[in-house]
Amino acid sequence: MRFPFAANWVEELVAEWLQLEGYLVEVGLPVSVARKGGRYEADVVGARVRGNSLEIAHVECGQLAGGQSSVNALMKKFSPSNCTRIEAYFRQRFGFTGANVNYHKMYIASFWSKPTMQGAGNLGINVRPLPDFIRNEVLQAINRWKRNPPSQTPGRHITLPQTFWLLQLIDYLHNKGLLK
Repeated sequence: MRFPFAANWVEELVAEWLQLEGYLVEVGLPVSVARKGGRYEADVVGARVRGNSLEIAHVECGQLAGGQSSVNALMKKFSPSNCTRIEAYFRQRFGFTGANVNYHKMYIASFWSKPTMQGAGNLGINVRPLPDFIRNEVLQAINRWKRNPPSQTPGRHITLPQTFWLLQLIDYLHNKGLLK
């Protein structure tokens, strides 16, 4: 379960992917308040407890074509204070008091310039062009899930849950050979 709705289809895709991977997902998670009003939100954040570790996947989505201003904006999105607030939020949600926290930062770029991608890649953030994300993360997660679905239904064709409508679309396009 997650609330509220994603702001765009890329955020929705990320949220569905994280859910399929077993994360509790939050979309538009408030992380700070602006001085002149308004608030800053994390696009999509997922968390799960594995063993004695809290795993957090913080994913921002957008365009990286504005040169250094895009890189600066990215630094703000993943600022230490924002990351600390997100960690505290999920520690409270899960009642997690352990010391082991694995915090993964990812940025999915739906449009990008090569120099900006290189600059962003130096920030310790996993920066991925959208096509690479779909190919290397989303399709792989779908395949893993289909090999080991939570419940087996009669028949040969294993389908994703109805609520994952974007993942279903990508799976369909892939199965029909319509994705490069």
